[in-house]
Amino acid sequence: MSAQTGRPGVAAAPPSSRRFDRARIGISRMQNDPNPVWMRELRQAARLGRTPIILAVITGVMALLMCSVGGVASVSTEPAKVGVVLFHVFFSLAFAVVTWVAPAVAASTIASERSGRTWEALLLTGLGAPTIARGKFLASLSYISLYIVMLAPVGVLPFLFGGVTATEVITAFALLFLLGALSVAFGLSISSQFSSSAVAIVVTLLVAIPLSLLLYLLGGVALSFAAHELWPQVPKGPPVWLPTAYARADFGLEYVAFLVVTPLLCVTIPAWFFYEVTVANMASMSDDRSTGIRRWALVSLPAFALASLIPAFAVPSDEWAAVTLSMGVTFLFAVFVAFVFAGEPLGPSRRVQVHWDRTGVGRLRRYLGPGVMRASSLLLMLSLGAIGIQLVAGVLIVMGKGGSSVGDDATRVVSFGLYAAAFLVFVVGFVAWTRARSMSATVPRVLLVGVLFLATLGPWLAMAIAGILTDGSDEALLVASPSPTYVFVLMNAIGKSGSERELALTAAAVCAAGWGFLGAGLMAAAGVRSRRVIASHERSLERVEALLRSEEEPPVETANG
Repeated sequence: MSAQTGRPGVAAAPPSSRRFDRARIGISRMQNDPNPVWMRELRQAARLGRTPIILAVITGVMALLMCSVGGVASVSTEPAKVGVVLFHVFFSLAFAVVTWVAPAVAASTIASERSGRTWEALLLTGLGAPTIARGKFLASLSYISLYIVMLAPVGVLPFLFGGVTATEVITAFALLFLLGALSVAFGLSISSQFSSSAVAIVVTLLVAIPLSLLLYLLGGVALSFAAHELWPQVPKGPPVWLPTAYARADFGLEYVAFLVVTPLLCVTIPAWFFYEVTVANMASMSDDRSTGIRRWALVSLPAFALASLIPAFAVPSDEWAAVTLSMGVTFLFAVFVAFVFAGEPLGPSRRVQVHWDRTGVGRLRRYLGPGVMRASSLLLMLSLGAIGIQLVAGVLIVMGKGGSSVGDDATRVVSFGLYAAAFLVFVVGFVAWTRARSMSATVPRVLLVGVLFLATLGPWLAMAIAGILTDGSDEALLVASPSPTYVFVLMNAIGKSGSERELALTAAAVCAAGWGFLGAGLMAAAGVRSRRVIASHERSLERVEALLRSEEEPPVETANG
């Protein structure tokens, strides 16, 4: 019997059942026995008297604002244009409400449990960190959904004026729900890191407000010009262009790439990452806090690399530029994962090892477990494999298009990919080496920021100080070849002929090989250091266990002569 609904409980699906049956039984269990943390949060929210007042005030303010804008604009503007203006005004304000209120609401959930001294009691229920995280997520998402549902009647006003279709309005509301889920997941990841709800809310808003404004300007206003170039039916300039593109753009490869795959990845990959970070922060130091994040990287990095390669098949020209752009964003994503993996422990704890032995965990699950060398080798294989696939696919795309510059374009793709792969080897090796020699995760991350700054901008700053940068000659730019940004100079030099091209290719190849060999050496040194520290720790544990066993053994009685 379910304690939440009073209905008979549904047993879990056996491991031998089919995948369809497991999904059906899982849905039945959700209906008959929902998440207890979610139910508790909803009951607490229902007792608050201020929730209906807040919803009514926000809805009233939005309605008055929309009516004021519509009344002023309708004096000298035709109704269809007024409807378009109201559409963008309403959903711009709704975007601000969702991206500011949702993280703040979610940020107070887990932190309030710790500050209210109820976190230990919640853990003693035996629900586990994933169940608690899902319950907090569903509770916060339900609260934000109330805001969106209350604003729905106001959002229908633009449709009554005309200029926008019902499909655009419905699509815009669906995107608000997706954005609300992402914002809630972000707030939970921040909340799981702090013990004070006030600090968690302040930190969340300090991060969420600038990010939301940046997303609104770049993803809304700036990206609308690119969408207009691709689909002339989409107007350029208005910030809420994505629902219009869904309704008016012609279906094709560009539609699937930019309106289906890209938004889906932009929501699922960050939301999944925030969820795994939340679960890891809620677990204790001796628990397995790495497997979830490792699974996220194992799926997200290849999916991100393949999705970023799709636009290369859709662009009408300059395919090499689209391919190098996809390799560049994959490189940046891999560097971000390296920052995340810098927090890995040197190896699994004794508690995790005992759990593995008792449950009979296989080699793959153990490989995805805690350990900086496991994480570094996984990241190295995933990133190099992703860039390698993009490189081969890019060369095939360029060769298939043909043209007089096909040789130079293929050389650009290969040069960019090899330099990015070599520098990634250095980044991963440096992270593993610094983590193996430090006691915390902060030091490797700070050192990585400094090294990336010096490697990226150091050669250019040295050239500027020495006065070489103002020379402007191609030979002078060779001094900047150790910087990863030199690949952009290399792309321009490949289109030239003679010694300038050969010098640029030679300098880039030498520096890329240097970064690769240095990274491999740091990786090997990190492995030696990690094995030495883990072996020393194991010997210490064996000595402690030997002392404990000697204390438990009864004393041996000696016979009297």
